[in-house]
Amino acid sequence: MPTSPTRRAVLAALSASAAAGLAGCATPWGRLRLQPLGGDPSPTPGPPDPDELARRAAVGAVGAVLAQLGGLDASLAGPLRAALDEQLVALGATAPTTAPTSTSTSTARTTTTTSSPSASAATSTGTAPPSAQPSAQPSAQQVAGLLEDAAETASADLAAVAGGTARMLACLAAGLDAGAAWTRASLGQQAAPGGSPAPSSSPSSSPSSAAASAAASASPLASSAGPGTRASASPTAAAASGEQAALVAALGVEEAAEYGYGVVAARLAGAQRDTAVRDLASHTDLVELLRDDLLAQGAAPPPPAPAWALPSPVTGAAAALDLAQRLEGASAAAWADVVAASDRERRAPAAAQLRLAALRWQEWRSAASAPGLVALPGLSGR
Repeated sequence: MPTSPTRRAVLAALSASAAAGLAGCATPWGRLRLQPLGGDPSPTPGPPDPDELARRAAVGAVGAVLAQLGGLDASLAGPLRAALDEQLVALGATAPTTAPTSTSTSTARTTTTTSSPSASAATSTGTAPPSAQPSAQPSAQQVAGLLEDAAETASADLAAVAGGTARMLACLAAGLDAGAAWTRASLGQQAAPGGSPAPSSSPSSSPSSAAASAAASASPLASSAGPGTRASASPTAAAASGEQAALVAALGVEEAAEYGYGVVAARLAGAQRDTAVRDLASHTDLVELLRDDLLAQGAAPPPPAPAWALPSPVTGAAAALDLAQRLEGASAAAWADVVAASDRERRAPAAAQLRLAALRWQEWRSAASAPGLVALPGLSGR
């Protein structure tokens, strides 16, 4: 007769079975974790890089100016708003919804582009502030000052960003300066605050060009260590080659401008001829400075061409004005490329030449009654 197992034997068998089950488990108990609702949280983003910080500052500066256009006449506010909107889109921001333009003006003074809460918010988020109507609208003169302030903001960090971003910011600053000069020139002989005449839009006298002229006075690419020298370690061979190629291309453009302005001056008369002679001298100086800079870098500048083919026959004043605009547009594009290719410490003088070209370009556009503004001289139309 079979004997029943004892209680001790039954308990031993159950313990062995449980131990075998635990040993066969694929995932050790110590590694188990609960899945949070909605999945794992997104990783914390790192701090923004210098390019993004510069872009946000530029977006805030442009948006702050855009918010102040409500007090301007429609003939001024319309072209400015279109240019500022284009600049915001180029910076990757969405242009804000604009409020109806008012024709009223005010004597309230806004001194900086970052004084408003909306501008500060735009700087931190990279979005354009809404163009809500402020309690006191600035005058056209004050808006011109805001545009110049925004240009300084856009060009403040050229040495800290990548080459492509530097080109974008330099073109943006050039467009803002040209818009400021156009705004002042649109006032005609209207007295500025304090009773003095409104400043001329001429690149030699406008406030927009004062800093640019000073930065470019010694050499178009002079570093802080002096003309033809570098303030930092030498670039790689590839970087030096790219910079020299951009300088050679700019030299060809400036030589063509020197030739072209001889034709322009011969087809114009009076004050316009004087302006053409002035700009001819500017481009002649740039040819010499570019040649000197190439020699200082150990590169042999190519010999000048004996003549250049004009894009179209220049038989009268209208064609001469068109040629002058083409020459300055090409000059702006060439200097924008130099900004992108240059050493970080050498970008500011090249950007200054870009801004001066943009001011000359806008002056000729105004002389030809061309509509609108060039939002990004050096990039627009390319």
